[in-house]
Amino acid sequence: MKKIALLILLIFVILIGILFFNFFKISPNTDQQAPTLTDISSINGYKERIAKAITYPTVSFEDTSLIDYSIFLEFHQFLKNSYPIIFKNLEFETVNEYTVVLKWTGTDSQLRPGILMAHQDVVPVSEDTKDLWRFPPFGGIIHNDTLFGRGSIDNKANLLAQLESVNFLLQQNFKPQRDIYFVFGHDEEIGGKNGALAVAQLLKSRNIQAEFVLDEGGYVSVGLVPGVSKSVALVGTAEKGFLNLELSVNIDGGHSSMPNKENAINMLSAAITDLSNQPFQPSISPSVSSFMQHIAPYSSFINRLALSNLWLFKPLIYNIYSQSAPSDAMIRTTMVPTIINGGEKDNVIPNIASANINYRINLGTTIQDVIDHTSKAINNPLVHIKKKSEGQEASGISPYNTTSFQNIASSVSSHFENSITAPFLMIAGTDSKHFDIVTKNIYKFSPLTNPSGFHGVNEYLNLKDYKNTIGFYVDFIKKQ
Repeated sequence: MKKIALLILLIFVILIGILFFNFFKISPNTDQQAPTLTDISSINGYKERIAKAITYPTVSFEDTSLIDYSIFLEFHQFLKNSYPIIFKNLEFETVNEYTVVLKWTGTDSQLRPGILMAHQDVVPVSEDTKDLWRFPPFGGIIHNDTLFGRGSIDNKANLLAQLESVNFLLQQNFKPQRDIYFVFGHDEEIGGKNGALAVAQLLKSRNIQAEFVLDEGGYVSVGLVPGVSKSVALVGTAEKGFLNLELSVNIDGGHSSMPNKENAINMLSAAITDLSNQPFQPSISPSVSSFMQHIAPYSSFINRLALSNLWLFKPLIYNIYSQSAPSDAMIRTTMVPTIINGGEKDNVIPNIASANINYRINLGTTIQDVIDHTSKAINNPLVHIKKKSEGQEASGISPYNTTSFQNIASSVSSHFENSITAPFLMIAGTDSKHFDIVTKNIYKFSPLTNPSGFHGVNEYLNLKDYKNTIGFYVDFIKKQ
């Protein structure tokens, strides 16, 4: 009995030793470039320019016949009028008429170019939510140093801030070492195939391989990462895939006064419920693992102990991350019904009911895995499953031990107080996914603090924070 007790004690001591060895092995990242803070107080009129940009309803619709492309051309003219020095000094071209590409020629053509991205288009404002907006969604109204409007966050803040930074640097007679391309897509909200993808293919055809791509993505998260007191700049180094599946049921309907026990709506509802009750299993992808390693040194004692010993605490981490939608989306493929159709008259049982299920596919899961999981979870041959589009597999993972990533981290430190930078998994889609044919160093980051209103009512931009966005791009570009 004594030997057993000693053995248990020895195992316990070894376990504690391993836990604390890993605890102290993870240390803060000290590889980033030295922060530089450029004085941009001389920039004037930036608030008015971003507000004016909102008044151009550059809306993308899934049904492209509804898109008013003349608005995009008017927006281009607004940019030319607002930043004449840029369009005088940078090469300008359009791809498929509406995507803007600007090239800033550097001093060393032997260096691989950098690519900064944003998109012009915005999602629609549905008629049934217009009255819920505090100010007209395309009014460009500034109230208490806050700009309200569709596109203020997604994504005209990034687009205008990049141009503000270039405008400022040109006035300072600055010229980058490497060539820099600015790519402003016109159809990101509907997949980017005529915009960003076409530009990536064009660059590849010109034998251009880029040093990096910096597109929209994560943001500076304040008070939102559990157990971390510092602000965390979330730089996407990978992107989840996506897929839309249509579930449909076609069985006899009839008059509502004589309902059968089974009907299309009931059967479809049961299928959706069965699917929701069988979520995908959680997993920690390399991108999420890197995120955890970066935040662990700045976490509370318990969190750091758990994050530095995933081999033991992974079930606990899964449980914690499953408690909120954003963190749960980082550890599994998500699925949610977004459109349901069925029935046209109140006393007629419809023959057909259908639903669209939107999936965001985790790294390590494929489109075929999603289809197989859906079929197995529903397990009903009367529920037909069909792909609505080809979808997109999850992306590869960009390295974070690069100069470009460190330049992002350094520029964050300069303009966002008490902040650290961490790689993470981008759970939404961006145009940058199309650029893996010209570089493997693709980073997804919007230099904004806790932005609010993505695709929703009362989307708004804090204009004090927007000044930091401009400053970030100024100092990031100066490092090129």
